[in-house]
Amino acid sequence: MANRSEFIAGLVVGALVGVGLGLLLAPRAGEETRGRLRSKADEVADLLRGRARDVTDQLKETVEELGSKMRSSAEEVTARVQKALDEQMQKLRAALDRSPAPPERN
Repeated sequence: MANRSEFIAGLVVGALVGVGLGLLLAPRAGEETRGRLRSKADEVADLLRGRARDVTDQLKETVEELGSKMRSSAEEVTARVQKALDEQMQKLRAALDRSPAPPERN
């Protein structure tokens, strides 16, 4: 996740540097330069929106997978605990069945 954040930050910085250099070095008229800059800014914005959607989608998938794994693990633990409890209850019942009856009091 950190690599993607670094990539996006680098992309934004690179775009801004490119725009700045374009302004400084452009031999075209002001209106034409502004149009090209607007176009490039739109391209970068579209690219960033796409990357943000990709990261969001991947994050959603990861959260869903994690939730599914957690539910599965919880179900497994619950089943194991229930099985152990059932076994202990059977042992207790068997022990009670084998024990002699208490003497009656008069």
